[in-house]
Amino acid sequence: MKNRCLVFLVFLLFLALPAVSRAGSDTVSALDYGARCDGKTDDTAAFQRAVDDSAMHGTQLTFRGVCHVAALAVPDGAASFSLDGRGNTLVFSKGGLSLRNSGSGKATLYEIRNLRIETVSKSAAVALRLEGNVKGGIDALTVEGFGTGIAIRNASDARIARSFFRSPAGGRAISIAGTLDSARKPVAFASNNDVTDVTVLHGTGVFLGPAVQGTKIRNLRVLEAQYGVFAESGPGDEDLSISESYLEGRKAGIFADGLPFLRIVDSSADLPGSGADAHWAAFHLAGMFGGILSGSNVWGASAAHSPVIVAGGNIAITGNQITGLTGGPCMALSPHTDRSRPPMLVADNTCWAAGGYRLMNEGGILGAHNLWSGTDNHSWKSVDFSPAD
Repeated sequence: MKNRCLVFLVFLLFLALPAVSRAGSDTVSALDYGARCDGKTDDTAAFQRAVDDSAMHGTQLTFRGVCHVAALAVPDGAASFSLDGRGNTLVFSKGGLSLRNSGSGKATLYEIRNLRIETVSKSAAVALRLEGNVKGGIDALTVEGFGTGIAIRNASDARIARSFFRSPAGGRAISIAGTLDSARKPVAFASNNDVTDVTVLHGTGVFLGPAVQGTKIRNLRVLEAQYGVFAESGPGDEDLSISESYLEGRKAGIFADGLPFLRIVDSSADLPGSGADAHWAAFHLAGMFGGILSGSNVWGASAAHSPVIVAGGNIAITGNQITGLTGGPCMALSPHTDRSRPPMLVADNTCWAAGGYRLMNEGGILGAHNLWSGTDNHSWKSVDFSPAD
């Protein structure tokens, strides 16, 4: 009889344990740790316990409702972390969710998906911070109101897909950067990070800091922003690929001066409906080394009075179209003046631009079949370049 009572008591205790403690469980809920997620209770302590336990046991964390928290952090160096919001919302009051691995051993593997992140603080800086030796994927994330939506620092192999960001005017949806030492030499890189099927409203779509390599951006849609993509040229920067993207920026669609191995294909840049700065450029690509701008379009050029494509170095500019008559030049070109370097290639471009193609120096440039309309928008002319130009 005593044995039966003992077995029954153990069974009752088992039922009372949170799901995370049950052998064989792959998914746990923050509600099992005391989180209310009722849209008003401070769930910070309970949700943090759930994060810690989920990371420790390698289980997937979920929740239901609207959870108010101050800030959350995955334990430094955790083997893995998985969060499936299932369409529910985390509201932060002081920070965001931080995922960091400061070690050099095994990477922390992460998966964050189906989650909405909001803030009630105007000073909240970063919604999701990924730092150090972490690798993983972010899918179906919605971020509202943070100064930076996702900050990737010294981290590689992030895959950001099918997400939406609404940023403040001076904000950044996605920021990627490595680290330089006091002599401005790279000591840590952010490499091989991908952004796919992402929409951004306001701010800057993707900001690239120093020591960033191998960034791939595809189907990025940036609306009513400051910049679609801004690359801050620095030591160690190289290899940025942008394709099939639509970029509205008050200052520029893409600003990436001095970035080696740049590739922009099948993309479009436009002025936002709110207007543009006096020196607006669809593509600002000065001082290039091995760059390509091909098969891309510029819309709304009739409202611009500055060169809509500013390019320099030995970039290849081929098969692009600028639509809309403008009082300024179509392109301002500054090839390398050192003739031992490969020439700039400008070929098969079409410009509805009264100013045509402006050469800014006597560097090497070649290419043929570049068209531009005269001042009456009907007198088409063909422009060919030779290395002597």
